Amino acid sequence: MEGFRHRLAERQKAVNSLVCVGLDPILAKLPESFRDRGTVQDEIIMWMVYVIDATAPFASMFKFQRAHWESLPDGERVMRFLIKYIKQQYPDIPVFLDCKRGDIDRTQQQYRYAHFEIDGAQGMNYNPYMGSSTLESLIDPEESERALVGLGRTSNPEAWVIQDLFLETGGMLWERIVENILIWSTQFGVLENAGVVMGAAHKDQLNPSKVYSWHLKRAKEIHGGKLWTLIPGCGTQGGFVEETIQTAFDGPGSIVVNSSSGIIFADDPAGAAEQFRDQMRAAGGVC
Repeated sequence: MEGFRHRLAERQKAVNSLVCVGLDPILAKLPESFRDRGTVQDEIIMWMVYVIDATAPFASMFKFQRAHWESLPDGERVMRFLIKYIKQQYPDIPVFLDCKRGDIDRTQQQYRYAHFEIDGAQGMNYNPYMGSSTLESLIDPEESERALVGLGRTSNPEAWVIQDLFLETGGMLWERIVENILIWSTQFGVLENAGVVMGAAHKDQLNPSKVYSWHLKRAKEIHGGKLWTLIPGCGTQGGFVEETIQTAFDGPGSIVVNSSSGIIFADDPAGAAEQFRDQMRAAGGVC
């Protein structure tokens, strides 16, 4: 079976797009056109099927943020229904679960079963803070095509207080984490589909007139293109698309750039996804 990264690259080439559509519903933002049409679950399904169908022509990946589904009435069942829907209707588009799990080995093994076997995800991210078992325990030797993506330097500024700490041995904490993600992925034989989360280019906190993308360049130096990169932070979080693409993109399968609120809450999700794709293409993200 073809691995996640290969499928991602092929999908990106097929639609010439780096767009990851984040499916993160908020009940309060359910459009009026889907209200009073059945149960809450029915309304959410109709809404998300509409978004999926509208954005599929521009999507290289769909990503479910699991907390948004856990907080909805019977949301996990609805999420699993939609994952199956994507697999049936759009089998060329990889399905990724944003859950950021990271625990001791036996707990992580339960997350592996829950998210891959029950939820039906084809890739997921993990928090490497508790060490190598956060990756090792997610691995099923019989399912080598799955994507396992560790958190590197995330897009929320409050995290940088921790992630940007300088170590006595040199470098920042997040740099050491990326090094370890690469080492562990190699050691455990999953490098082919392994990835790292790196937030988009953003304003320099000390000099807001400048855009900071050094972290994306540095991550590439550390992993040498051996890891693919999931990039959040563009769209409503204010990340800079042009600088992100010009620094991080190295061809199909090298990066995927997520937008959630900016697409699914738009009056025209298809138009928003197309515009986001075109922004990245104009910046050099051409597949």
